[in-house]
Amino acid sequence: MLTSNIIETERLKLVTFDPAQHLNDAYVAWLNDPDVVRYSEQRHKSHTLESCAAFTESFNDNPSHLWAIMQKTDNRHIGNIHADIDPHNGIADVAILLGARDTWDQGYGLEAWNGVLGHLKSHEDIRKIIAGCMRSNAAMYSIMTKSGMIDDGQRQKHYFLNGKPEDIVFFALQVPS
Repeated sequence: MLTSNIIETERLKLVTFDPAQHLNDAYVAWLNDPDVVRYSEQRHKSHTLESCAAFTESFNDNPSHLWAIMQKTDNRHIGNIHADIDPHNGIADVAILLGARDTWDQGYGLEAWNGVLGHLKSHEDIRKIIAGCMRSNAAMYSIMTKSGMIDDGQRQKHYFLNGKPEDIVFFALQVPS
């Protein structure tokens, strides 16, 4: 199963999420910012320190993992990325949130994504990595395609976005055995 090793990329360190260090008002504010969560189902909820603590605690005592995305230059927490692991089927479902809006459009999302994919591919018990997003989420769509993931299907008109039906698209990466 996944270990809590630090994943390092050129500009980032992905460290095991530590509530004492990473769970704070700034993190909660990301989840309550309509621009940050505009394509996420988190947009339907009002978040608090308590609700975020419950989410982070859900990673205790199970094979899934939550990392804080930290900039190397100043050790600033700019987002989170997690892998929900289905050990019975060897599947890792990855999701990312870049909360620090001043870091958007600088390639941090793809860099963190590729770091986690590389980490997951090194685990013998992971055979497939999956992810999904709303079709109009151009940034996430780009991350998944640029990382080498391939189309794995869709659900048409699955969610409502701004009052209109929106497709969800899925991508996958088969891990060579």
